Amino acid sequence: MTLAELLCSAYVALALPNADTACMNMDTVIESSYKHKVDASIMTALIFYESRWKPKAISSSRACGLTQVLPKYTRNPRRTCKELLDPTVSIDTGAKTLGQWLHGRYAKGRMKIALCAYSKGYRCYGDDAHQGAHRYARNIIRLSKRLKKKMIKVQDDHARGIDVPGCWDDTADVKNYYD
Repeated sequence: MTLAELLCSAYVALALPNADTACMNMDTVIESSYKHKVDASIMTALIFYESRWKPKAISSSRACGLTQVLPKYTRNPRRTCKELLDPTVSIDTGAKTLGQWLHGRYAKGRMKIALCAYSKGYRCYGDDAHQGAHRYARNIIRLSKRLKKKMIKVQDDHARGIDVPGCWDDTADVKNYYD
């Protein structure tokens, strides 16, 4: 069972919307998460909260795609909204952005601060702290934990021979991946 299949099964098991799109793009989530040193379940939850897995989503503030990135803040390479509507581009750009916040001087490895910054930039500390962005970060972390628990259950069910929807091989071990 691959990690992408486990994460897809967990997403489906939680009855979250647009599971077909989520599952179709789960390999990209895994690859981009690994490349940018971001937890794949966090990226899956972030995409759920940003766009509900709707690839053509454009917000009123002009954030685009699955990860709702503002084109004006993309660098190396600069991305247009049209490019960000491509799920692969959006997922990789979102993972890169979150990874930069997470591993940079602002968040210093703290996921809650990195997620807050992903949403509201440098407004996560002190008197200017954006409470809505902190709630957003908590919600993503909470959904990520639910996904991880469900992934372990799916893997255990599969190992015991309980029918789990999907096409599986036995290559992923979620318990070791997240330890």
